[in-house]
Amino acid sequence: MSISNKQELTIHCGKTTNSFEELKALCEQHANELKLQLNISAHEKTIVTFWTEDFPELICIGTFEKDDSGETIFILDFSESTL
Repeated sequence: MSISNKQELTIHCGKTTNSFEELKALCEQHANELKLQLNISAHEKTIVTFWTEDFPELICIGTFEKDDSGETIFILDFSESTL
């Protein structure tokens, strides 16, 4: 996994030869790790794109934000995948 700067967060994981289920699981795993590292304010959203490592294909887009209890939560949207 590699992460770019905070303004445009990008995570590269998996390969185009992985099944879509494997890629979903990898994205979920990395999102769970990332939510513990992100330092975002209440009502602030951070958008993260997840790409394959070998040939750049979009896997999903993650939206991270703080909930009412102050916990960072995320939603992964696979509808814009280019796989």
